Amino acid sequence: MESKNYKIRNILLSVILAINIVIIALLLYFLSPVTIKSNSVDFIISEGDSIDEIAHNLKKEGLIKNENIFKAYLTLKKGRYLYAAKYHLNSNQSLNKIVKTLKQGGVNPDEITITFKEGLNMKKVAQVISENTNNSYEDVLNKANDSTYLKTVINKYWFVTKDIENKDIYYKLEGYLFPDSYNFSSKDVDVETIFNNMLDHMNIKISPYKESIEKNKYSTHQLFTMASIVELEAIDKTSRKDVSGVFYNRLNSGMTLGSDVTSYYGVGKEMTSDITQSELDNINPYNTRVASMAGKLPVSPICNFSIESLDAALNPNKHDYLYFVADKNGKIYMTKDFATHEKVIADLKSKGLWLEW
Repeated sequence: MESKNYKIRNILLSVILAINIVIIALLLYFLSPVTIKSNSVDFIISEGDSIDEIAHNLKKEGLIKNENIFKAYLTLKKGRYLYAAKYHLNSNQSLNKIVKTLKQGGVNPDEITITFKEGLNMKKVAQVISENTNNSYEDVLNKANDSTYLKTVINKYWFVTKDIENKDIYYKLEGYLFPDSYNFSSKDVDVETIFNNMLDHMNIKISPYKESIEKNKYSTHQLFTMASIVELEAIDKTSRKDVSGVFYNRLNSGMTLGSDVTSYYGVGKEMTSDITQSELDNINPYNTRVASMAGKLPVSPICNFSIESLDAALNPNKHDYLYFVADKNGKIYMTKDFATHEKVIADLKSKGLWLEW
């Protein structure tokens, strides 16, 4: 009889242990982030919102996994009253982090927003960061070429390859930081955190193109390079695809790209600066006007590009034009031979439409 009771007791203990394991596993699941991907959400609690309404809205926005678990956890953390305010939340935050943020009562007064415009090169990115945070211009450029950091980036992101380790590249992460507005807790944010946020955002933005990128005959690095040139050479969707088509035609014909924006980048000048003929003829891994660059792309991107420019690099308009020029309004004129190209330029100058840098 005692032996039978012993067996029953063991079975009950095993069942209780199994139940506890399941409960713990479920709790860990519901406490974990909804997703590992970054998805920022401006979450608003209005005056009079009940805890039930807040829980429902959090679930609706994809910020929590279960409304009841949220309410129970909130009670546990003694946070049954939440302030009406706007909160910056993210779907990759744990339930504990979300509850902690909501208990703090709204937007952090030290929070900063940094906006990086499309077409900025790394030196301009460094300037923006140094002007808005406690990091120096040199801090940014050093991090962009930090070999230890770059190895972690290569290992983490599918679109960053060992191509960026090429010794001839001026700034290794040039073109890989997605241009957008970003929120940070304070001016004390470090450069690595800023870069990681921009790389995470790049990952999200280009993921829909992953299959097309991986199937393309050009590498991801080359496609990014093409997109960056197109970004600076054209201003709208149609013209970008036209310009991309011209560049691919020139590559396929064994010609140089002949892109002025690469020449300026190669000698470290902005397009608004004066440039000498010797600088235009300078032989470097970026200048696509020199004969040694025939049939080649620059060694790396030359700016941060838009998704529209990446799409143009992946899906150029098909035509047989080999030359193009833009007037001062950004309108693109394409031609099939150099003589006609020269005539178009002369015509634009005569009509006052030529853009003088």
